[in-house]
Amino acid sequence: MVLLEELVNQYRDLLSKSEKEVLDIILSDQRSYSMYTSTELANVCHISRTTLLRICRKIGLMSFSDLKVILKNSSEVETKSQKMDFDYVCNIYHNLIDELNKFSYEQICRVLYEAETIYIYGTGNEQKTLADEFKRIFLFTGKLVIEVFDYGEMEFVRKNFKRTDLFVIISLSGETKEGIRILNAVIPTGVRLLSITRLQSNTISGLCDYNLYVATQVVEQQNFYELISAFYVLLDLLFFNYLEYITEVESYEV
Repeated sequence: MVLLEELVNQYRDLLSKSEKEVLDIILSDQRSYSMYTSTELANVCHISRTTLLRICRKIGLMSFSDLKVILKNSSEVETKSQKMDFDYVCNIYHNLIDELNKFSYEQICRVLYEAETIYIYGTGNEQKTLADEFKRIFLFTGKLVIEVFDYGEMEFVRKNFKRTDLFVIISLSGETKEGIRILNAVIPTGVRLLSITRLQSNTISGLCDYNLYVATQVVEQQNFYELISAFYVLLDLLFFNYLEYITEVESYEV
């Protein structure tokens, strides 16, 4: 299932500033806008129907009807705020796993397999914990994984980057200034880039060659709490898909 956030990230470099602003408006309330006509949505965005159709085509859609379908699909996995309930939270995890299972990991597994060295950076404390887990599970397969802790360390190690290496960045929002700064310094080296972020249009995903997304969920009790354990589920699924990939590749080489 293609989601609007993925299309915006995929075609970000082809979009003008004003077109990105229009798409940000649409992304802000996909559930409501999925019910709008083309005229109503164009009016909300202060553009003409012709301009709206042009934007649709720039992100790979043939018509406004295609956008309506995308909006409907996207709204079904949109982050929701609900009252805390054990059964509800269990249902969230089931839905998150179902969404992660729909993704094809083959291309990512190929890049991981081809990488002589994997460098990984987490933008915050929780993301650095995820980076540690990534490093732990892929060391098990014999991959060399080097964790980068900050910009200064990245400047030190980037002189060793090879084009076949992979630089992985983990960011919840995909908008952290330090993460963007590090990516902008890594890009000129030609190393391949993989982002792992929350499922939303974001700068970091747009800067990377490959993207993995997690549709986190928010539950509400006395305070809001975002369930980010789906990131760990993603790592597990990626790891098991990678094991299947290397088994298949090595069977062809025999």
